[in-house]
Amino acid sequence: MEPVTLSAVIMITILCLFIYITRLYRRYRLKHYDVPARDIKKGHNWFMVDIFTKPTYCNVDQCHIVHGAECDSCGICVADHNMKRADVAIRCKELCSKKEIYFHHWVTGNLPLCSKCMVCNEDCGIQPKLSDSRCCWCFRTIHDDCVPRTDTCDFGKFRHFVIPPNCVELKWIGMRSKLAVKTVRHPQIPRWTPLIVIANRKSGSKDAEHLLRTFRSHLNPLQVIDLSENKPEYALELCHLLPDITFTVLVCGGDGTIGWVLKAIENLKFKNPPMVCTVPLGTGNDLSRVLGWGEGYTGDIEVSEILDELKYVKPVKLDRWKIQFSNEKRLGFPMRKKIRMMNNYASIGVDALVTLNFHRQRESLPWLFAHRIINKFCYFTYGTKDVLERECKDLHKKIQVELDGKLIDLPEIEGLVILNISSWGGGVRPWQLSPDEEDFKPVRYDDKVLEVMALYSSFHIAQLQVGLASPIKLGQASEIKIRLSGGNAPMQVDGEPWIQHPAEIIISHHGQASMLAKMD
Repeated sequence: MEPVTLSAVIMITILCLFIYITRLYRRYRLKHYDVPARDIKKGHNWFMVDIFTKPTYCNVDQCHIVHGAECDSCGICVADHNMKRADVAIRCKELCSKKEIYFHHWVTGNLPLCSKCMVCNEDCGIQPKLSDSRCCWCFRTIHDDCVPRTDTCDFGKFRHFVIPPNCVELKWIGMRSKLAVKTVRHPQIPRWTPLIVIANRKSGSKDAEHLLRTFRSHLNPLQVIDLSENKPEYALELCHLLPDITFTVLVCGGDGTIGWVLKAIENLKFKNPPMVCTVPLGTGNDLSRVLGWGEGYTGDIEVSEILDELKYVKPVKLDRWKIQFSNEKRLGFPMRKKIRMMNNYASIGVDALVTLNFHRQRESLPWLFAHRIINKFCYFTYGTKDVLERECKDLHKKIQVELDGKLIDLPEIEGLVILNISSWGGGVRPWQLSPDEEDFKPVRYDDKVLEVMALYSSFHIAQLQVGLASPIKLGQASEIKIRLSGGNAPMQVDGEPWIQHPAEIIISHHGQASMLAKMD
């Protein structure tokens, strides 16, 4: 066998060092986030429009168009074949600028209905051609023949939510393959509380996609993050760039999306955590209900109305709970402990089974579950199915429940529910459905106390939904211990279901999240 030469040893050492450095870099990149920025030099951010709902004219050849493409940032409209020409000839809405004073960015034609000229206050955009102009930042409009008193843009009615482009500096990352935000400075706007909008355009119906587009037109597009393309941490990194400013995070989605964002905020360990509010787009939206944001938007969603509502909010604290699972030994070896976070509620048994069946069906046929009404109908269907099958029968024989160290005697039940908020199951207020036979405290989401109730069956759930029954109130506690033995059982936390193996489950207070509730 030939001896190993010195050069071979050096090559092997260099290779090992290279692999080690590569792994360290990958680990660093997984913990490091940059706010993504689109390179507007490559053109506009187009989306296709099947039929324009108002008279529309191409910004390139000025002809009338029925369908075509629209830029969701600056709002220009073009015929399909003119997109490349527009990318070169027409400047899009800037993400950053080196100007000390920012001027209006005028876009010609296709003005909103009932527009008024900022100079003469007469109707704008009423001629049957491409005429008059609109600023894509402040949304003021002006006639072609009128001269503005000033070219300086103040970013309009919602300026205190906007990060102006002249306050942003960008950088290249990854061998100049992507743009990201390098620095952000304060624009000296009174009561400036910049807004971050987070949504997933691929979830549910197309409401989230519409909101992402419209918010890009009202704000700096840097402030709008699509969760189908980036994690929430990338958007929240803006809070690290301005650590002394309180940001507002607007989550467009359901309770699951809110939980994802709250977890990201906790992981990033902010000096000054942002305040979180929501535009409810999910199926249940129980957290949104208790915070005053409603049961869910239907029909057309006006972004300007949402921004107006953000003026009438109050800061609140939301309890967050840690659920620790210590599974039983398998093949004689102890299993690793698992931890989940809870914001709204958790359940074992029939309630979780309905959620699990719905979740499995939605994963197999995602196109079918694109509307809130269809989702609620499917929930009802799976609940009705379990009335006949009773898969969670005799749950009380499988579990033991301790509330603050006190063992609870369980009746014959098929479900156990732990509540942090007063709303459950898409708007049911179970703790308010019957007068208190014992001295229970009112339900609060900031009192570091959980409410525990039981369910007789899925038919009992249906009765609660229409107010024809009362829950089985087991008590209130700041720490809950559940021992599941004698078989598996369906379980869910904040709408995320699974089959739970025998384990000891401990629920304890973890901390509080900063939220915004709508004022009455």
